[in-house]
Amino acid sequence: MYLIIVGLGGIGRNLVEIATKDKNDVVVIDKDEKKCMEIASKYDVLTIAGDASQRETLEDAGADQADALIATTSDDSVNLMVALTAKELGTKRVASVVNQEEHVEMFEKEGVFLLQNPDKLIATHLYYSLKRPRIKCFLSIGAGKAEVFEIVVSEKSHAVGKKVSEIKLKDGVIVAIERNGNIILPKDDTIVKGGDTLTIFALSKAVEKISSFFSP
Repeated sequence: MYLIIVGLGGIGRNLVEIATKDKNDVVVIDKDEKKCMEIASKYDVLTIAGDASQRETLEDAGADQADALIATTSDDSVNLMVALTAKELGTKRVASVVNQEEHVEMFEKEGVFLLQNPDKLIATHLYYSLKRPRIKCFLSIGAGKAEVFEIVVSEKSHAVGKKVSEIKLKDGVIVAIERNGNIILPKDDTIVKGGDTLTIFALSKAVEKISSFFSP
């Protein structure tokens, strides 16, 4: 994938690491020449020290040929301008960080895939990591009405030794099992074992009860 990343803050730098490890062709744009030089010394990327909201900068980055562009600056107006200009130039997919919740509607109207307020997302994860220590990680769905989460099955759980078909979860379903580094797509006769990491889809109201069942 030919990917353009705009902004070398924390999100941008992490995206560069992830994208290069996955063997993508990456172009990075940031106004700070020093940041560009630093990232180029660590990763196999093309860097452009310039203003990505300017059409010519995106043209230099090859936006007309890019498979995707991600705008990650702390300025929503810049991110929106970059995304819209990239779409005009022919970038196939555009995504952006949205820092202020009141700006979400603008991005949605323009068809930009967005990640809302990263600081709020981090705060939410930290809070629920403390509130639900049994749960390894989670993803909120449908404005918080449902969640996908991972939980390690305790040896003391009543689920140990049972078939998936025998485990009746109200408002939840087991969608995957990780065991010894392997992923199992559970069938009715799959046996749950202590130490398994389960991926579960459930309504948010049922998460606490389900997590206590598997990891009392």
